Amino acid sequence: MRISVSARYVLVVCAAFGILAGCSTSSQGNGIPALANSPQQQSVSGSRAQNARSGRPSATIVGPDNGQGMTYVAPIGTTTVYGYKRNNRTNQPPVCTVGPFVSVNGAIDVDQSGNLWVPDMGANPKTVTEYGPDCGAAKTVLSDPGDAGPDNVALDTNGHVYVSNSFANSGGPGNILQYTGTSITKTLSDADIATPQGLAVDHHNNVWVSYRDPGSTGTYVAEFRHGNMPAKLFKNISLGFPGSLQFDRNQNLMGPNGDFSSLDIYAPPYTESKPTTRLVLENGKVTDPSMCTLGPDQDKLYCTFGFFGVVNVFSYPGGKFLYTYDNGLNGLEPYGIANDPAPRN
Repeated sequence: MRISVSARYVLVVCAAFGILAGCSTSSQGNGIPALANSPQQQSVSGSRAQNARSGRPSATIVGPDNGQGMTYVAPIGTTTVYGYKRNNRTNQPPVCTVGPFVSVNGAIDVDQSGNLWVPDMGANPKTVTEYGPDCGAAKTVLSDPGDAGPDNVALDTNGHVYVSNSFANSGGPGNILQYTGTSITKTLSDADIATPQGLAVDHHNNVWVSYRDPGSTGTYVAEFRHGNMPAKLFKNISLGFPGSLQFDRNQNLMGPNGDFSSLDIYAPPYTESKPTTRLVLENGKVTDPSMCTLGPDQDKLYCTFGFFGVVNVFSYPGGKFLYTYDNGLNGLEPYGIANDPAPRN
């Protein structure tokens, strides 16, 4: 497995301290529970203002998704997040940028109103900043007291923002911070969770994290039910390295696994010892996805391949390679990726 800059960063910190984001039960031929039928979606260009007047969240879209909208790509350790037209088959350059940052830590997220959330591990104090839609202006700034991180960000439907820190303070075990507004209102931790990184929130507002436990090289997953302790540990789910997590609309849990150059998919109730489906995501010699996110209608999967400096797009749930782009990413290691409109789980 190739280890990303983020992974190398964690390993360096670890050495220094001595420790180391379902409607139908039927299934398709590839083993993934079939996607539930849901209202069709249209592109974000259908007017956020109209959605606001109608009372719909701006990413709750009607009509077919025609590939319009934005894909944000965050190269790790850099000062800029790049905004691309989501349908980028012709390898066009970014249409806008967000920044500057001191050092982006890769993982990013987009909320249901189209706002982009970006962790900056180089800022002092460390921050997670909300930006308006379409590379808009900075809005909310969250201050993060952790030593190493912020690593990842996820949002629930109750207005909470969750931020993972691979280490808390003075090299201690990491935690997940819950923010309400700009205030830290809860800290989630567990003695078995040493380095929390990947974050996701399911449709019940349960908070999921991928992590390594003390003294282990394995990567596992844990759930904080409704954002509360204690954690429920899923030692049966093992990923290559803690990175991104996501749920599809059937509540299948998805996480990249660099050991197999795959997206590992676990169906509820997540008790299997092996993935329900292992989608191998490769395009010739381009292997080992860094992070992945679904498109708004969940028929495409957008993945960064940091080692190769590209974004590859695949069908979902089939995993067929569709196209690639790298314009503007030369010499960078794209890691975090998020779509606007955001997929709804």
